[in-house]
Amino acid sequence: VEDSTGAKASHVKLIRAASIGSYSWNGSGVYGINDWTSTTRSLRATLNEGPYWNRTSGTCYEYDSSAISATSTTCNFSSTGLTDSAKTQISNIKWNLGGHSTNDAPASTFYTAERGTTVYSGRPTEWTGYVGLMYPSDYGYAVGGSNRSSCLTTTLDSYSTSCASSDWLKLGSIEWTLSPYSDGSYTVFYVSSDGSLNRTNARNANAVRPVVYLNSDIKKTGGSG
Repeated sequence: VEDSTGAKASHVKLIRAASIGSYSWNGSGVYGINDWTSTTRSLRATLNEGPYWNRTSGTCYEYDSSAISATSTTCNFSSTGLTDSAKTQISNIKWNLGGHSTNDAPASTFYTAERGTTVYSGRPTEWTGYVGLMYPSDYGYAVGGSNRSSCLTTTLDSYSTSCASSDWLKLGSIEWTLSPYSDGSYTVFYVSSDGSLNRTNARNANAVRPVVYLNSDIKKTGGSG
């Protein structure tokens, strides 16, 4: 992958095992906006310069059905946020923000789309930062077992059967991905609790698992992970 300086190298990608809570992807306006680079009511800001990054408590956003919008809530990452030591070990990476117009596609199609330039009008196709979310293709390619070959040709909206049960990234609750829906201004893809891929308003509160890339000089020398 490419870092903030333009250098390309191999980096270990870490996806947090457990969710840090359920929050809006972006809480701007009535439905939110699917612009990951937005600084307003954004999950990106929470993860990269807000309370998660600073390992403290602060303000996050979640959907309030009575208000029909995202409202502020107190979030506390004093025990789950990034430590100073952890921050020295992760890279400032160029993340691809390409979208797709359907969830009816296999992992390989999403992999290409994520690195493409198809987005809603005016949306960015790249972002440089430290903490992101998993891509739909990350989830799709994480399937294992004897049915892996057939699952890799299965569309992600149909992963709720045997494919999801052998996918080691399946969380079991509704979880955000990084990828926007390209045919609308406020919709983002998420993994359903049954393991299928779907899309919903960015204002909604879904599980968040932060994702980082380790510095290229960090090596695994032992242990199980």
